[in-house]
Amino acid sequence: MFDYLRGMAIFSVVAEAGSFSAAGKRLGLATSGVSQHVSNLEKRLGTTLFYRSTRALSLTADGKSLLEASQRMLSAAEDGVNRIVDSGPSIVGELTITMPTFMNNTEYEHAIWDFARENPGVSLTVMYSEHLVDLVKEGVDLALRLGELSSSNLRSRRIGTFSRTLVGAPRYLEQVGPVLEVDDLARCEFLSFQGLQAKLVLTRRDEEIFFMPSGSRIRVDSFFAIRSALLAGLGIHRGPSFLYADDIAEGRLQEVLPDWKLPNMGIFAVWPDIGGHKAITRMLVEHIVDKHKSIQAERRIAL
Repeated sequence: MFDYLRGMAIFSVVAEAGSFSAAGKRLGLATSGVSQHVSNLEKRLGTTLFYRSTRALSLTADGKSLLEASQRMLSAAEDGVNRIVDSGPSIVGELTITMPTFMNNTEYEHAIWDFARENPGVSLTVMYSEHLVDLVKEGVDLALRLGELSSSNLRSRRIGTFSRTLVGAPRYLEQVGPVLEVDDLARCEFLSFQGLQAKLVLTRRDEEIFFMPSGSRIRVDSFFAIRSALLAGLGIHRGPSFLYADDIAEGRLQEVLPDWKLPNMGIFAVWPDIGGHKAITRMLVEHIVDKHKSIQAERRIAL
């Protein structure tokens, strides 16, 4: 029976990850080993669980039926582990986290280090990337993401918000002439961040205006690269205010159309509702939220 249970657990991860190699990454096993476990399970059951092709795996009818049973089995096991973890004196486990590069040295990163310091039994792998990672296939337990979330089977929770500012270098703004009204933006070159919507929504008191840049000559996939291009005088861009606060204060950049505001955007914790680390992930998310609330309260008191 133990071989059946182990095979069902591995089979379930393969079905969720979509490939033997992706499942191997999550499980810390070689691809060949994962494939062999599934093949052995199929031999014991006398049926085929996956349709195999060079491009993808898909479940057979028997595979779909076994997946439901396997998920119930794993869910019951995880619930038992979670109860012990939640009630125990210390937390033990591993988490893999991904977040945008520019969230380095922010309160959210500090909250993660604070969690690691308070829980020495938890090992963390933190990956910094502006690209969206497939959490299930890459075996990632938690992602911090910005902006509007697309519909998915992932769990999510808003953990904060951030304001945005439209900025440019003084020498660039001198070059294009005064930008005093929204229509003046048509003369500006917009720096583009790949994957983000180009359209701007600008508000001033009861007014709301939509502006669509005509196109971007410079396109990058890193906010640090955007900042570098801004400082080089190549155009204007709207981005997280905290990234540009020091540059604005020291005169390297200046706010464009300061009377007009861009809507705030959300910061979200996103995680798959599978895997053996759900309890620790949930505790880390709660820790980040609590730290954010504490910081916000301190700021209100300071005002």
